[in-house]
Amino acid sequence: MNADPRNLEMIKAIKDAVMVEIKGQQLYSHAARETTDPQARTMFEMLAKDEDDHVRILMNQYRSLMEEGRMNLDDVHPAEVDHGSHGIITDEFKRSIRRGNFEMAVIGIGCDLENKAIAYYKEQAQKSEDKDLKQLFTWLVEWEDGHLEQLLELEKIYQDAYWADQGFSPM
Repeated sequence: MNADPRNLEMIKAIKDAVMVEIKGQQLYSHAARETTDPQARTMFEMLAKDEDDHVRILMNQYRSLMEEGRMNLDDVHPAEVDHGSHGIITDEFKRSIRRGNFEMAVIGIGCDLENKAIAYYKEQAQKSEDKDLKQLFTWLVEWEDGHLEQLLELEKIYQDAYWADQGFSPM
């Protein structure tokens, strides 16, 4: 491995990013196993898979830095990775979703995690001098923005359902 201080900073940024992604992956995997709502399970499984993809991409970059002293984005194709709720949050999804406090809690925690991830990736992209690391973190911001958008939409659905159940509808 190249002991260049710049590479060491890049390695640390990648390792920290892996930890960010693992936290989200674990949250969403646990939620998918525990929820009783099949629609929410589908969403949480998709989010967990996306976070797995991010870990894989980051680990490939870590290995490249360790073995070659540089990043290699040749196998990263962001257009091929769908990181959004396209086709998931449909009208049928909204009608069939069950009301659950567990799901609302997971969604809230997920929003917090996604916001922290976005802030970290933006900070790293801004301060990085390496164009590939800057590009990778820019992609991660876009992907996590997609997660945050779908979680916020899901949060609204659950909150509206909760308030309707409490007799506060329409609001």
